[in-house]
Amino acid sequence: MTQLLLISLLLLSNIENNTQIVETKTIVYPIQIGQTKSDTLLIGIQNKIYKTFIQDLMSKDKKSLSKSNLALEKLKLALEKLRLAPEKPNLYLAELNKQKIQNLIIYWESYLQFYSSIYYLKKGDKETAEKEIDKGINCLKEIKNKNSEDYALLSMIQGFSMQFKGQKAMFISEEIKENLKRAIALDSRNLRAYYVYASNDFYTPQEYGGGKETESYLLKAISLPVQKIKKEYLPSWGKEEAFGILIKFYIKNESWDRAKKYFKEGIKLYPQSYTINQLERELAGK
Repeated sequence: MTQLLLISLLLLSNIENNTQIVETKTIVYPIQIGQTKSDTLLIGIQNKIYKTFIQDLMSKDKKSLSKSNLALEKLKLALEKLRLAPEKPNLYLAELNKQKIQNLIIYWESYLQFYSSIYYLKKGDKETAEKEIDKGINCLKEIKNKNSEDYALLSMIQGFSMQFKGQKAMFISEEIKENLKRAIALDSRNLRAYYVYASNDFYTPQEYGGGKETESYLLKAISLPVQKIKKEYLPSWGKEEAFGILIKFYIKNESWDRAKKYFKEGIKLYPQSYTINQLERELAGK
């Protein structure tokens, strides 16, 4: 079984040529990094993590390449300080209790570790990449009373970690399946759970049973809203990626009419998506 979300690496392998994406992504923090007492750090945190990752990936400044100077590391420290400050005023997250806020911060710390792992892998440092993804996994495993989102993210980053684990990968694969079952059982309308399940199935070779449930789970994923409750501190990833894999699935199986149909739907929702736009050439003339 190959690692989960290989598509992420394929996208990143070409990102240096996509200057339009990079140039338009400017990091703007609503507070200073040092001011971590306020939970406003979590406003738009998903996008902040991605933009910070891009900033580090595209940096040509040799000084910024040292670990202590990476923007990812600074954001990581800010989240850690926020988690370790129980006396902070919960102005933005007043609707959540203390435990849910703690779990939410840990979730985003783990999500950041995923991107940190990708960063080091792209820089050719597999050893550090493995350590970074393992930190993310361990953080999520420590959460008590995990919700559906926790299990979905845990499954995703466990899948990504498989490329480092050799023979241990088969045991991780079974754990991923169990975690995804828990994610769906806890919330049958969590698109991220269906997306990760489908991605896992898509990248599993046919001889190991892969590909049987990819289509149904991706169709389920794209039929669901990115968030049931619109909150800037909650995850919204997965739908754009689900469209990308669904189109690739139909291309792989030469279902050209369906591939074109979902390409049109996907590009309408995500016109700037590199993942979806790059598939247009494969559909040309079909």
